[in-house]
Amino acid sequence: MARLHLRGLPPGTNRNQLFKLLIEQADVPGKEIGAIDLIRRQGTVQLAEDRAKRAVKTLRENLPEVDVFYEPDKIEWPPLFEKFRGWMQLEQKEEAQRLAEGYASEGSLKGLRLHEQWSALAGRVICQFRPKTQGAPLPPHRFRTGSPVLLQDVEQNQVRGLVAGVREGSIEVVTQDFLENDDDPFQIIPSDDEVTRRRMEFALKRAASATGNRLADLRDVLLGEAAPSFEPSAPMPERPRALNESQWDAVQNALSANDVAIIHGPPGTGKTVTLAHLIRQLVDRGEKVLACAPSNLAVDNLMLRLLAHGVKAVRLGHPARVSEKLHDATLDYLARSHPDAKLADKLIRDGQARLRSAGRYTRAKPAPGERAALRDEARGMFDDAQRIQRQTLDQILSGADVLCVTLTGVDDDLLAGRQFSTVLIDEACQAVEPACWIPLARANKVILAGDHCQLPPTILSQQAASEGFAESMQERIVRQVPATARLLARQYRMHGTIMQFSSDEFYEGQLEADDSVAEHDLQPMLSDAVYVDPKPWQFYDTAGADFQEEEDESSSSRLNDAEARFVARKAQQLIDAGIAPGDISVISPYAAQVQRLRNLLPAGVEADTVDGFQGRENEAVLISLVRSNTSGEIGFLLDTRRMNVALTRARRKLIVLGDSSTIGGNSFYERFLQYTELIDGYHSVWEEME
Repeated sequence: MARLHLRGLPPGTNRNQLFKLLIEQADVPGKEIGAIDLIRRQGTVQLAEDRAKRAVKTLRENLPEVDVFYEPDKIEWPPLFEKFRGWMQLEQKEEAQRLAEGYASEGSLKGLRLHEQWSALAGRVICQFRPKTQGAPLPPHRFRTGSPVLLQDVEQNQVRGLVAGVREGSIEVVTQDFLENDDDPFQIIPSDDEVTRRRMEFALKRAASATGNRLADLRDVLLGEAAPSFEPSAPMPERPRALNESQWDAVQNALSANDVAIIHGPPGTGKTVTLAHLIRQLVDRGEKVLACAPSNLAVDNLMLRLLAHGVKAVRLGHPARVSEKLHDATLDYLARSHPDAKLADKLIRDGQARLRSAGRYTRAKPAPGERAALRDEARGMFDDAQRIQRQTLDQILSGADVLCVTLTGVDDDLLAGRQFSTVLIDEACQAVEPACWIPLARANKVILAGDHCQLPPTILSQQAASEGFAESMQERIVRQVPATARLLARQYRMHGTIMQFSSDEFYEGQLEADDSVAEHDLQPMLSDAVYVDPKPWQFYDTAGADFQEEEDESSSSRLNDAEARFVARKAQQLIDAGIAPGDISVISPYAAQVQRLRNLLPAGVEADTVDGFQGRENEAVLISLVRSNTSGEIGFLLDTRRMNVALTRARRKLIVLGDSSTIGGNSFYERFLQYTELIDGYHSVWEEME
């Protein structure tokens, strides 16, 4: 038997209604309908394969607002998808193990009372829990906004949820349905991110099962089974003055693509500016765009650019995870500001009152079925409120030209039936490929943007990473079909000397520094009080100075105390010479070293890991490489993409500290040292030893 999948069913749909819908809207005889699995607005129905094929076609014609596809009895999984499934299982195992270790000491929150619950947007429910003792604070815990959790009642029933807010005396959790409870205690248990994993698995299943539709075509192109096509003859507007030639070339390539285009944006080359102009052009052509990224921060940055360009965009996602600057552009805010919101709120308040009455203790024994009737009445009110909210959401979503959301935040219930002319994925190189397939089911074409020469996706399982899970979709397609990509070649961040090494190592020497930054150094920012060499690139060699690394006992990370103290002294020299502390950043590949630096650096100078500093910049950046040993082991430094990130954060001044005798045995760092000597940037720490 095949499976017919339906997403975005009308709110409140039950099994009987779905059975009737299949008969009336899909022309399926009742006797042929097999088992029905229904969770909220998502249904799965067993049907004979031929019948399922016909039902898909009929439902798409009769109910375009519902997403529908069929899953054959035996899926012919593409080989790459088979690998993804295995790697995702390895990730799940590693995540569960780390979760168990991380929460072993503090565990879960126990003995909580369900204080209140109310209907939220997109069919969600928010449940507020408080300690049994009125006014008491929550016990110590590690839950944060966005933490996936399990809600467990006294009968060991479990419901998945997501922490929506944490206060001193309460915690709010988003669930998919209302909880039934007569004042019995609940337990909140940390959980793995099952929703994200399910969405990725479902996306792969949908893409693998696709036949005779646009998703099937895109799948074949993206997996290399068909060649991407372009229409270069399509009429193009004139180049905006704000874009340089390489940026405009990337925009034109994306506009002419029928299937896929890639914008390769090295550090400081204006990738986000380019994407904003591209989306403006797509909207001017009458297209609807779904703009995604793997992180909320990346989505917010793109959204801010779009609003500055006058694009009518709406930000999807939980408001707690969205920048405050975008509060007025979130779907939640727009929906609550809608004229119909008051009516929905009144229905929710009345429904809550019915639930409280049903759960309240009374001396007199309630009439048989009285409490059940009150609960049914409450549910009816909540269903009516959700229908009103759904209509409001549809109006807002239909009126937007661009919807902005994280890859794994694409909600089938919310976006049911919606297709987009273009799906754009920013920072695509920081996403595992299965996450990219989630929005692709709604795409006519896809544009990927990012830099595969910087940090790859974060992979927990070393085995999965080593076998290929760390290769992003963008990196894979650039490797297989390089003609799809356009490089942004002019950068607006770094002094030319800082830029050149990375340009030669990672970008085939194609980067060029814009005139506005090509020769800018610290000189204009310096005072005459203390002399500091203004040259943009310096390497301080710790070889022979007994700057030995050590292992942090608590974290197994690496640190180098002597090197950290030298870095702190160099930072103080910059401050004494007139550089503001906020214009100085210190980064290191090792978290233990960052912690040591934070205890030593002058006030106002920030320290962070290389990973944490990706996407950021500052006037002066100091890098502590940490590794110093007799065996030449360099650990994290082997990932040269991490070093590419580190070396491209500084605008005017870059100072690197490391042990040449430890790192010099690696060919990359040998070239690094040669470049340092070529530009007269080599120093020994002995020059400044007291």
